Amino acid sequence: MGEREERLGANEALFREVNERVAEVAEQFVADDTRDSRYRFSCECGDRACAEQVPLTTAEYEAVRAEATRFVVVPGHEVSDIEQVVERHQAYLVVEKDDPDAEQVARETDPRA
Repeated sequence: MGEREERLGANEALFREVNERVAEVAEQFVADDTRDSRYRFSCECGDRACAEQVPLTTAEYEAVRAEATRFVVVPGHEVSDIEQVVERHQAYLVVEKDDPDAEQVARETDPRA
């Protein structure tokens, strides 16, 4: 695995871990909110300096997390040589790793595995 792929994977894993905590906190408040309530999740791109946020419902986030190789990113933050866009939404994209090394890192760093 190349250094670049390893760095991107580590950054994405960090953002995914942050979003797992956001989802946990959001779930605690869902009883008071509606199913359509949106929470601010971090863009899960590989750019360590990225501070963009994505408004998602907990159901939308769970749909992304159903696959270990999928990540939520803001439009323009996808990396076409290691992932493909599998869903397009107004405020965000869902990307899936299609590079074997990037896919392996995504699976190995999945906090739900």
